[in-house]
Amino acid sequence: MKDRIRSCLKEIKKEHLDGLLLSNPVNITYLTGFREAQGYLLLTCNQKLVYFTHPLYCAEARRLPWEVVPRNGNILILIAKKISNLKLKKIGFESKHLPYLEYRKINEHLLAKNIEFKVTSDLVARLRTIKERGEIALIKKSLKITQEALEFTSQIHDKSMTEKQMRIEIEKFLKLKGDNEIAFGPIVAAGKNSALPHYLCGNKRLNKGLVLVDLGSKYQGYCADLTRVFFWGKMPNLMRKIYDIVRKAQELSIKKIRAGAKANEIDRAARNYIAKKGFAKYFIHNTGHGLGLEVHEPPYLNSKNETRLKEGMVLTVEPGIYLPGKFGIRIEDMVLVKKGNAEVLSGDTYW
Repeated sequence: MKDRIRSCLKEIKKEHLDGLLLSNPVNITYLTGFREAQGYLLLTCNQKLVYFTHPLYCAEARRLPWEVVPRNGNILILIAKKISNLKLKKIGFESKHLPYLEYRKINEHLLAKNIEFKVTSDLVARLRTIKERGEIALIKKSLKITQEALEFTSQIHDKSMTEKQMRIEIEKFLKLKGDNEIAFGPIVAAGKNSALPHYLCGNKRLNKGLVLVDLGSKYQGYCADLTRVFFWGKMPNLMRKIYDIVRKAQELSIKKIRAGAKANEIDRAARNYIAKKGFAKYFIHNTGHGLGLEVHEPPYLNSKNETRLKEGMVLTVEPGIYLPGKFGIRIEDMVLVKKGNAEVLSGDTYW
């Protein structure tokens, strides 16, 4: 964890700051290893760490080599006073994760002491995009559980089962096999519901035919994310055609993934192929995203993102075509960026 903190301090200094106040629990966990991150972390350029939290978490928090400040009164005022007492003049905060009312309260007290409270964006998230060897191992373990859940899904399917019932069974499986938590609520979409990309589930019976399942385990904090389409019976010609287009679009995108490639190039490969086949307006989301401690994190594979991929990034590649009132097809895999050809971590798990 010391290496991560040192890397974070380099980024803080590049921003000409004396320190950073973290309010995103995922970023606190990443820098410190503390899983019960229910508070705020102040990291200063002289490597001092101060953790502000509820007294309920203090005993566990004190196992780490940082100063722990229990909430005694208004925690926001405690934070501002600590910054002032440490004689810090310029402190960054996570603009995407500190609520406005909290920002205003802290800033009000800092302004009275002539201390600047400066916006930062994705400072720690950028560090998290490159996965260490140990992180990749945990992601692979999470992925293995997710693949087992897909196999389980194919085994328990019954035409009398509802989407909701299948979702409950998948969730139970993921929690028992993983960390008693999941990356996100599984999507189980049967028939016409599969044309809604973020549909969760309802009481529609699965019957025979198409069911789209999007699910992800979480193992020691690290997420997986896979989507597969199951079909029981004979697949209609149009559905088979769309399925093959989506598979090919995904394949073309994955072939483009390597260190140095731009995120929008990966998106373009899938989007152009789907457009060429006449279904451009039915591909309505990004081609993929990074994942790790969060299921959606940078970099995002979309048409505007010119971020260059780096070795060690883990991405999803998930093109889709959604025909309103008919059906939707999405295929999602997880990919590790390397200098040469990318490694498809999820292998060839298809039905």
